[in-house]
Amino acid sequence: MAGISVVMVIGVATLTLLHGCDDATAVSVQDDVKTLKDKVSALEFQVRQLLGGNLLQARRSCSDWFRDGFVTSGNYLIDPDGLRGVSDFLVWCDMALVPPIAVIHHNKENKTLVTGFEGNGAYSHDVSYASSSQRIRALMARSGPCHQQLKYQCYGSVIRPSVNGSGTLSYWIANGQKVTSYWPGGNALLGGCACYQTKSCAGGKKCNCDMNDAVWREDSGPVTDKDVLPITGFRIGDTGDASEKVYITLGPLMCEN
Repeated sequence: MAGISVVMVIGVATLTLLHGCDDATAVSVQDDVKTLKDKVSALEFQVRQLLGGNLLQARRSCSDWFRDGFVTSGNYLIDPDGLRGVSDFLVWCDMALVPPIAVIHHNKENKTLVTGFEGNGAYSHDVSYASSSQRIRALMARSGPCHQQLKYQCYGSVIRPSVNGSGTLSYWIANGQKVTSYWPGGNALLGGCACYQTKSCAGGKKCNCDMNDAVWREDSGPVTDKDVLPITGFRIGDTGDASEKVYITLGPLMCEN
């Protein structure tokens, strides 16, 4: 229960320091508190490694760690399917939410500019995760809802040049297979992008970016179907001209765990 006592002390100290402070001082104190909490999280993990025994044993989920008194967000050893399944592995658990959120990071979370690639799927944007696909699937199987958020911004670059989606120039990869019928945020049955579900896409298209005009547009949204998570890549085209650009930002996989 040491994690609880440390967090309580930090909370009381924060309230004391902020009482009567001006805005600049308050911001500085809050930054210091965040740094301190991060250090506490790292120390808790080191203590678990040093002490061994029950504290070192993996739990089935972030929620199990939380119930055992570890209330600080950080990396925790998770074994979602027991001894006969995948080996245990570290998962970032966001303990600030109820239930806690398991976060699986990848190598392409920064906003990425794509330009200079004209052909169908000419640019490859491959995504590698901190955990293997087998471990991720085991974690999702023991989790509640999961999602992954995509932000796709375009300028003069079309996703699909025709209404029926034939000749799709940009698409995404799930479980090693290309998905051209819909875009993250859209619906697999309806097709298109998020805006198509509400019939609010620019120009009556299935995606805002299908306008293919000299205006910055966006097609963004979450993927929530566990059968196609996590997203493992994108193939992007129609950015060959100097004025054609795409920005792509893919968030981590997040599951209620």
